[in-house]
Amino acid sequence: MIQYIRHFKILIAFLAIANIHNIILANDEIKRERPGKLFSPAKIPLLEDPGRDKWQKPEEILNLLDIKKGQTVADIGAGSGYLTVKLSERVGAMGTVYAVDVQQEMLEYIKKRTDENGIKNVILILNNMDDPKLPASSLDIAILLSTYHEIVNPIDFIKKIKQALKPHGKLAILEFTDESPIGPPIKIRLPEDIIIEELKQAGFTLTQRHLSLLPYQYFLVFTSSHQ
Repeated sequence: MIQYIRHFKILIAFLAIANIHNIILANDEIKRERPGKLFSPAKIPLLEDPGRDKWQKPEEILNLLDIKKGQTVADIGAGSGYLTVKLSERVGAMGTVYAVDVQQEMLEYIKKRTDENGIKNVILILNNMDDPKLPASSLDIAILLSTYHEIVNPIDFIKKIKQALKPHGKLAILEFTDESPIGPPIKIRLPEDIIIEELKQAGFTLTQRHLSLLPYQYFLVFTSSHQ
């Protein structure tokens, strides 16, 4: 009986190792495509789905980032302004939110939205793939919510975000996991280790790594390596 139990334990251990190996191989076999295609303005209703708050948990994200009244923050790849309006409320009238996007249609949608709701603390920026076009040393926090995978030259782009951060500013990046049943095609998703390595090359240090807070995304927070 003891012999049987020993063999059974060995079998279980072997299967566990084999499963991990298969997951690693499956990840390696995914042919990543970079950059990912831009999110079409025609799909804005998906960004504004009423059920999104349940899994996106925006208030929990803002709480973990410790966003306060009077701060200056940037929503880079702002899209429909889903996060922009929540940031606007959080920083208040004395704060500023930069809504940054490469698509004019997205910014026009945000402008219509802020005008209709009397929001005065949002500044729209039409950037390009090489430059977020943010004022130097102006930001307490920059957020890229499901945006990083669309950046053509991420290391150079992130270096310019770094220039826009205050000395103790933070950079948050959220992307869909490979396991998520929703999100962009898996071939354009990025494992968090790739982003962490690229941010290191851009002069950032990982300070928070939230892998279980959100059901479909990982959530990384960085600060400058030279503070």
